[in-house]
Amino acid sequence: MILDDTERINELDPQGMVDDLDTFPEQCKEAVSIGEAARIPFNLNEFERAFVTGMGGSAIVGDILSRLLDFPVETNRGYHLPRTARSDDLLIAISYSGNTEETLSALRDGRRRGMKTLCLATGGKMESYCIRESIPLVKIPTGHQPRASTGYMLFPLLELFDEAGLAGTINFDRLLEKIEDLADKWNSSVPVPENEPKQLAVDFADRIPIIYGTKGNTKVVAYRWKTQINENAKQPAFWNVFPELNHNETVGYQLGSKLMENGKVILLENGLDFERNELRMKIMEDLFKDENIDYGKATAPEGDKFTKIIGQIYFGDYFSVYLALLNEVDPSPVKLIESFKSRLKEEG
Repeated sequence: MILDDTERINELDPQGMVDDLDTFPEQCKEAVSIGEAARIPFNLNEFERAFVTGMGGSAIVGDILSRLLDFPVETNRGYHLPRTARSDDLLIAISYSGNTEETLSALRDGRRRGMKTLCLATGGKMESYCIRESIPLVKIPTGHQPRASTGYMLFPLLELFDEAGLAGTINFDRLLEKIEDLADKWNSSVPVPENEPKQLAVDFADRIPIIYGTKGNTKVVAYRWKTQINENAKQPAFWNVFPELNHNETVGYQLGSKLMENGKVILLENGLDFERNELRMKIMEDLFKDENIDYGKATAPEGDKFTKIIGQIYFGDYFSVYLALLNEVDPSPVKLIESFKSRLKEEG
């Protein structure tokens, strides 16, 4: 089995995406320290809401914060902030490279509106802009893929919001200990028969995952799984959420058995769902059985909401990389994205 062949994994993963996942607990610990050392010239609790602007692996941090914080957070993906963004809102601009053109544009948009701003990056143009405009910058380590740096981008902000009393009952020591426990169970040295992300990857080999979460709960997890499968495994994946999917996508399974030969559904569960959404998922399972639709379930680890959401995202990251290895592709490069960016630059 390729997933237990260390030599073959090293051949397929020369840039160390697997190692980034195996060392995720250490990344999170370091990131908490970065947050503790950060100095922000304003109080986060003076704002009524925040806009997080970013793209790709940076923007997902806004989605996670929105799910976890006791504070309204809206994620913006694009060149401009929404019209509803006001001067008394907080703007958090995240770009791992510091050079993401959409994020830099939205950052300038927010500054024109008079918004107080916090930035997070490894450097680049964003760092230069922050120095010029006297904007606080939380600087994080470079040398990783943005999508493999979620800990570096998420935990400093969780720490800052926790200091402001806006993160509820987060216990960083307990959370970091739990993440270590998950790494012990899911890391690349644990063989397939004892490793749940590896087992799920084997189940989905040569299949197109269709990931279902729920609004207000596992929506961010479903979207993260989808994008990680796209970027790491280099294959299609799709996602949706209850209850909306019951008003449209459900009908697509009427002919599903003929068209879903390469598709398989994943239902995300974590025990935190609204009871009506739990009922909807149970009914969908019956529908899948009636229509001969292949499906599986992925359950979050035990713990509080921080452990469940972050843990299930961590599981999905491993799942996507193990799928990449089964596809015999290097999970790190994103050649089509880089080619697209090059053409975009050439054409102005």
